[in-house]
Amino acid sequence: METIKNTQGHGMKTTGGGRGTNLETIKLLAQSVIRRLESQKMIAIIREQRNELCDDLAAFLAPHVFTQEDMEKHVMDQIGEKNEMLDELRLSGGEAYRTLKQSWLTKYGENEVDGLYFQEPVKYTADRVINYLMKSKFIDEVFAEDLLLERTIVSTIAGFRRAKLH
Repeated sequence: METIKNTQGHGMKTTGGGRGTNLETIKLLAQSVIRRLESQKMIAIIREQRNELCDDLAAFLAPHVFTQEDMEKHVMDQIGEKNEMLDELRLSGGEAYRTLKQSWLTKYGENEVDGLYFQEPVKYTADRVINYLMKSKFIDEVFAEDLLLERTIVSTIAGFRRAKLH
């Protein structure tokens, strides 16, 4: 845990920049996509390498997806950078947090799915996944047409809920 001082000198806890939790959530998403495509016979994978495929897809997606932790870290970093300005504006730490969080959500919230904030429309992410599948050494064959793959990937991402996986 990292502590950042707010304008009144009180410490506020952040989740820190731990990509661990973030990557775990993205791995769950990657597993969901792979399972769906495989169960609908759209792709053939090398079964013994399923875990490597999911890890590889998650690593491929990670730069394009922010998580709740990323958002909180970004907002807290912004508060840290803007402490003097906040003092001049007479904003408390809580008000500053809400203002900066709202600004961040305005930019990324439109493409949010279960605490994952896609940096681009999910359709574009689906297209990235299709390109990934075509080149992946862990995929034996891709059977489905691009449009069907895209629709399936978009609906899988849109319906992704971590709570349903436990």
